[in-house]
Amino acid sequence: MNTKIISYEARRAIQVGYKNHWRFRVVGQGEVPVQPFYKDEWVFEPVNVPQVAQDRIETLKRFGFSFKGFVIAHEAPRLLPAPAPKKQDFKNNQTVGILPDVEALLGNLLKGLLFFLTFIFQVALLDPALIVVLEDGTWLEVMTWYE
Repeated sequence: MNTKIISYEARRAIQVGYKNHWRFRVVGQGEVPVQPFYKDEWVFEPVNVPQVAQDRIETLKRFGFSFKGFVIAHEAPRLLPAPAPKKQDFKNNQTVGILPDVEALLGNLLKGLLFFLTFIFQVALLDPALIVVLEDGTWLEVMTWYE
């Protein structure tokens, strides 16, 4: 059973979010990072308050919350595996004409397009989240960009 100790301040902030139909959740404990860092395939970057989250931050401030800082967290892009080396048979490579070169060119173009689309697809599926670091050091996720 995974039990997290949630501070009183974090519990109050979650209740404020609940009353406004926002899903806040505690994601950790600690200080505001000075520079980006990686942990468990996630990237955490210190930022200023994004404009899209301004209403949530202002609501929390109205209820008396103060913050140490803000962090954007998103999944680190997965690295593509290296291509497997192909074994080439030089004995039976007696083709004549331009057709094999066109086939190789089209194959390489298709592989390049597939690589590009895979990269764009992975970047588009990253799930960024805004994390507020409360005064007691609780990391509270207040917004994801896919809500």
